[in-house]
Amino acid sequence: MSKIDKSLLIKKGKVSIEGLDALLQTFKDLTGGKSDGKLVSAMRYALQPLQKQVRANAPKQRSNKNKSGRTGLLRKSIAVKAKKFGRGSKKKILGLVGPKFGTSITLKNGLKIEPFRYAHLVERGAAPHTVSPRRKEKQKRFVGPIMPGRFKSWQHPGATKEPFMKPALEAVGSQIFNRFAEKMKEIISKVGVRK
Repeated sequence: MSKIDKSLLIKKGKVSIEGLDALLQTFKDLTGGKSDGKLVSAMRYALQPLQKQVRANAPKQRSNKNKSGRTGLLRKSIAVKAKKFGRGSKKKILGLVGPKFGTSITLKNGLKIEPFRYAHLVERGAAPHTVSPRRKEKQKRFVGPIMPGRFKSWQHPGATKEPFMKPALEAVGSQIFNRFAEKMKEIISKVGVRK
């Protein structure tokens, strides 16, 4: 590839740049060992347009039948996280966009709704499937309220997919590369000027 084929990289969801280790070592030498924080901030800056687009694409309600499900919590929970993993030559700077773990609400009936638990089902949908009773309910000695049909399996109708992450990545994926390069250029120019 003479230039980075961004559409191919976006389809695979993975980016690999040759010669990056040498560039990172040079950058580390320039910054005096404080390169990790600068790389994380550059990654966070690069992913901001993706976060905005994912939030805009996220459905506000979970289903048309369940009117009480109009929380908009999935949309509110979309966040950017950039973090350093590993040490030495195995170090990686990773940027993530998606629902954060700490976002939840508790309904009046005590049910806790956490968007990170169902975001993948909204994105990809679910096929119709059979739901079997839990292990404790299969035991005939289970003590609890007597309800007819409690120990029977039932058919879940499935859920239609409403993709919001993949279209956002396709829409603003090319901006991520440009913004990362722009921020790195800015950081390097600041580092290059000695006080």
